[in-house]
Amino acid sequence: MRHRAVLLLAGLLAGGFPALAAPAVSAPGGPAGAAGSAVSARLAPPVVTIGEPSVLVAQVAPVTAGRDLSVQVLESGAWTTLGTAQTDATGRYLLPLDTSVPGVRSLRVVASRQGSLPRVVSAVVTSKVYSSASCSPKLAPVDPAATPEAVCLAARLDRWRAARLMAVGQQLNVSNQDYLTPLTDLADLRVGVVGFDLEELAAGETYQFANPPLQNLLRLAQEGAVLTASWHARNPHTSGPATDRSWHDLGALLDASTPQAQAFWADFDAKLELFRRLQTGDEGAYPPAAVVFRPFHEANGAFFWWGKPDPTTYRRVWATMQARAWAAGVHNILWAYSFNLHTSGVRDPATLVPRHVDLAGLDSYDPEGAGNGADRYSLDGYAEVHRKVARMTITEAGPHGSLDGSWNPAAITRKVRHEGVTPAWAMLWFDDSTGKKQISSLSGGRAWLRSCPNGYCYLG
Repeated sequence: MRHRAVLLLAGLLAGGFPALAAPAVSAPGGPAGAAGSAVSARLAPPVVTIGEPSVLVAQVAPVTAGRDLSVQVLESGAWTTLGTAQTDATGRYLLPLDTSVPGVRSLRVVASRQGSLPRVVSAVVTSKVYSSASCSPKLAPVDPAATPEAVCLAARLDRWRAARLMAVGQQLNVSNQDYLTPLTDLADLRVGVVGFDLEELAAGETYQFANPPLQNLLRLAQEGAVLTASWHARNPHTSGPATDRSWHDLGALLDASTPQAQAFWADFDAKLELFRRLQTGDEGAYPPAAVVFRPFHEANGAFFWWGKPDPTTYRRVWATMQARAWAAGVHNILWAYSFNLHTSGVRDPATLVPRHVDLAGLDSYDPEGAGNGADRYSLDGYAEVHRKVARMTITEAGPHGSLDGSWNPAAITRKVRHEGVTPAWAMLWFDDSTGKKQISSLSGGRAWLRSCPNGYCYLG
């Protein structure tokens, strides 16, 4: 499985799309729709920083497989054909765009006459590629010394929201030698966000895997994935796992003389070294990468040793983490407050929002089992936090306790569209002891991802 992962990794984020024919001058244009026939063109996403992946999505109606298409670009006042292709069984064609050079291009799609279907032309769409020096997020990162990569990541998330796009994410277990399987199992289907856990990454880096996880994360980022990290920090009093609540005095971390503070901050400093390696591209082996970091996630519930803290204490520990990272020269982080669904026994997540955050995200799972046959998705608590934090995500999503994987992630997009919100992404977890969770294992997973071209779901 490791060898297969290496061979497929380069194509995971680029996709396996048909090659284009040589350029040619197009015929005159026509109406966007006639006699019940139409073709549309959309970009996913329409605005990118140089090197970020973007595709043109052509869709014909009525749905027709094998419909001849021409993709055209406006050059010197004339439409020039970039190439030709045919639609797939869903009446769609995806063209990866060259984003290696900054610039603005006007594009359209022409569907040729076919049988009783007339020649039709799509509306014009505009692709914009900016240099990394032009990254201007709507809200600057809370770190005043944020790296250019972190600034561009903030701008990227803002562009997704402006385009009403929600990226699809997949969490990896990077302490397992087959950690790439949730991606390789998707074949040529791309995801826009890749998640990992710092505790697992620290362990995975010591296991001498043939494919070191940190370097593969850097490679995925180089190929266009947004990286996001959780941290299931060990209990600093018992050395037990994050779920060990036999000791849960978060305030002890603010007293440097306590053994718990000494253990926790030494552990945190070790995790900062992982961020520093990502910040330097592992000392120049890869391009530098920024990371969305969500420490102490789901603190509004009693799931982990840091759960249900005093709000003032929680914010002080958060601020101390930020100050310590910045003092250590780690500036490639966007800081995310990640909270649990607001259900019975769980506190209002708005009460714990830290003072300085770049974004916030909801962790919400649909419990499977007796009496819960329908695929549902809840956003309870999302609106309350959104009133305090502009950038929002769904940091964890999917079913809980699904032994057979009979759950359709389309429930997420249905709910998001119904509520009229625009999370930057929705991330599915990997399969674990509680059931099937990853996209490739869910009955509706591949179809859902296929409906989200280039790993982006259209929300509007």
